[in-house]
Amino acid sequence: MNTTGPDLFAGEDVHSFARLSAAVKDTLYGGDGYAYGLLAGGFIDLVAEADLKPYDFCALAPVVEGAGGVMTDWRGKSLTVDSDGRVVAAGDGAVHGLALDALGMTEASGERS
Repeated sequence: MNTTGPDLFAGEDVHSFARLSAAVKDTLYGGDGYAYGLLAGGFIDLVAEADLKPYDFCALAPVVEGAGGVMTDWRGKSLTVDSDGRVVAAGDGAVHGLALDALGMTEASGERS
């Protein structure tokens, strides 16, 4: 998994990210948009971030999805300009589902389970 850095996560998101990080083999930091290119190219399996703005993710979602991946918010909902900035992208639907489970968010309410 890749993320820009651990400082992106605040409040309860720190605990959610820690669960996700514990569930993967390695957590790498840095890369920003480059990480999504690595994901689309099949070199990494997962990217998780928080506190992103629409200009951070809107151009990346079509690249990830065009390569067969999945990119949503932490509740599994499609990204829009109104998304809260918490993003998870995976190379396939199975990994994406496991990541959402590890983050511990319920789809309906956005509350942690």
